Amino acid sequence: MMQSVLLIFATCYDDVTRRTYSIAQRLLLKAKQSGIATLTLFEAAATGTELLSATASRPTVIAIYSHGDLDGAILAQDQQPCWTKQTVPDLSGIMLFAHACRGIRWLRDQAEHHKARLLVGYEGDLFTPANGSAQFWEIYQEVHSFVPQHLTARADDAWVRSEFYELCTKRFHELNLDQTRPLMEIVAIQQSRDGLVFV
Repeated sequence: MMQSVLLIFATCYDDVTRRTYSIAQRLLLKAKQSGIATLTLFEAAATGTELLSATASRPTVIAIYSHGDLDGAILAQDQQPCWTKQTVPDLSGIMLFAHACRGIRWLRDQAEHHKARLLVGYEGDLFTPANGSAQFWEIYQEVHSFVPQHLTARADDAWVRSEFYELCTKRFHELNLDQTRPLMEIVAIQQSRDGLVFV
């Protein structure tokens, strides 16, 4: 069996992407601790050209942390879509996790062309409260690095989905026990649990 490879793509140019970039860094650390081979396209390297080139090396999983535009197009560091309709990559056999608002819509619309083995992402906007507590961000990073890490470790898709849901539920209840916790933090974890789509 060929070694699993995790490709992590993360932009970092505003408050939101700085927060999602921290999730990518956590994922990288956890992957290395687990002995998973990684490729990274961070900040200036997070370009559409570099992503298309790296995709040609056939990673097992691609994890993207970025903005999605109004149509869900996943944006590169230059704030342009990662690829165009004319340059949809061949993702045959590759699993793609997209932490990007509406990203799953864009990817699902292209499914007959990119042929990814699995798509995971959100149809709507993600809540990422700027004033979230340290505890909230620890939880948020944990739940949004869980899926690509375990998919790369070749865990069963259905198990990953179930465990992600259970993890979010556990962490949601932990936050909910603290009556002083801002509502937006609780909503964000609940949305993470209920909004992630596996296609």
